[in-house]
Amino acid sequence: MKFISLLTDFGTDQEYVGVCKAVILSICPSAVIVDISHTVQSYDIEEGAFMLRNFVKYSPVGVHVAVIDPGVGTQRKGIAIETERGDFLVGPDNGVLMEAGAFLGVKRIHALENTQYMLPQVSSSFHGRDIFAPAAAHLAEGVPAEELGRQVSEEEVEKATISVLGEDETALFSTVVRIDRFGNIQTGIPADRVNPTREVTVIIGDRKVVLPYVKTFGEVNPGELLMYEDSDGFITISQNQGNASRVLKAEKKMKVSVFKNL
Repeated sequence: MKFISLLTDFGTDQEYVGVCKAVILSICPSAVIVDISHTVQSYDIEEGAFMLRNFVKYSPVGVHVAVIDPGVGTQRKGIAIETERGDFLVGPDNGVLMEAGAFLGVKRIHALENTQYMLPQVSSSFHGRDIFAPAAAHLAEGVPAEELGRQVSEEEVEKATISVLGEDETALFSTVVRIDRFGNIQTGIPADRVNPTREVTVIIGDRKVVLPYVKTFGEVNPGELLMYEDSDGFITISQNQGNASRVLKAEKKMKVSVFKNL
């Protein structure tokens, strides 16, 4: 199976995603294309990196294209990362690929330079169509990565910082990584670092709350706030059948402190 995944901030109300798929299929007609998401917050490299990393944990080996690219048309290069697992990660060199690369193991990185593996006309504003989609399709067809361009070192490529974990004697510190469509507040604090007592004190921005640490939403009444270990293994704060981000006035990248209950 020639598996190709797509992650972009293009949205689904215009033709951009469909055009990228058409380019892929014109080069690799047998490709199985899976959409990760096309509603990444515009220009949000960290969110794209987070979503790509979460996706590749469960995907088959394939070629994964991520185009969240505020630097399109500038001197930033395109890259293809060959991983120890056998995948390729294709996209701009702005950090969006490297979290997934770290999870899968970086084997080699090549710059996308060979125009033979691009569309004949390369625009300054749509590298997803003209460079990344063709590169992904050619890799899926078996073109060696070294044919796409020179090898570059891992030290030469950009990394994205999704969240930083800190701590002192009393608390763990991180940030809000994501607020999903339900208003759940996903933090960068690993759940295995938190003492699972019944109640935990949390500060989000300037709001201090004491939350029950539970396994399921059903352990609290509708409308009540709660804290739990989410499916990615991180601490998430929610409101049962409500919107925790609205209640706590939480925003992405806001500082979060979780006290250790020593």
